Amino acid sequence: MRVWIFSLPALVASLLAAQPAAITGDYIEDRANKVYGCFCEWSGEGEHGGREAVLGWHVRSGEYRGVDLTGMRMAAVLESRRTLSQGDNPRRSVLFLDSAAPPARRGAAEALLRAHYSGLLGEVLAVHAVPIEFLREPGRATLRIGNLLNVEMRKARLPDDALLGAILWYDPFIPLTESTLGTTLNVKFAGPEFDHRWERSDPGVTGYYGAFRLTPR
Repeated sequence: MRVWIFSLPALVASLLAAQPAAITGDYIEDRANKVYGCFCEWSGEGEHGGREAVLGWHVRSGEYRGVDLTGMRMAAVLESRRTLSQGDNPRRSVLFLDSAAPPARRGAAEALLRAHYSGLLGEVLAVHAVPIEFLREPGRATLRIGNLLNVEMRKARLPDDALLGAILWYDPFIPLTESTLGTTLNVKFAGPEFDHRWERSDPGVTGYYGAFRLTPR
């Protein structure tokens, strides 16, 4: 009879090595409604506000389906007939992939977004390869795609940035390992896909920026 002797540390190391490495990076999210606000804002925006959102990712490390995604920048613009912050309302989206990345990397990034965030993105109307700028610092974050899309966000200064009695209503759309409440100073989307464009420059606590960690499947 053959007796197998296993080393527990070696077994654990083997199991960990067999798991895909996590994809990590920066994230930004702006919504057309307050994520931190007073009850009047929440009730007023609960049905007809918050129907648009802009999301951005910058991969710091990781790969998907054997393709290195380090340095990859992606963005998504979402739209719905009802607030995106409530339930699984049908929504549509447009994806943007950094044109500075080679085609294989852009393809892997698109596959990653579709596989892991399909419920969030809903029906993807179009995918564009464009130059994307994404900068995250401790006190601010910016996402820019030429004249097409712009988000400027700084760390929320509470309670000054909110009305009296404000509380947190909504968490980020995706899990974050590091999360900062953001006051959006300016947001703009000028694409043609949704039959309307929007631009806001009234500061409000309408989003987050921080760090994400995703284990691919």
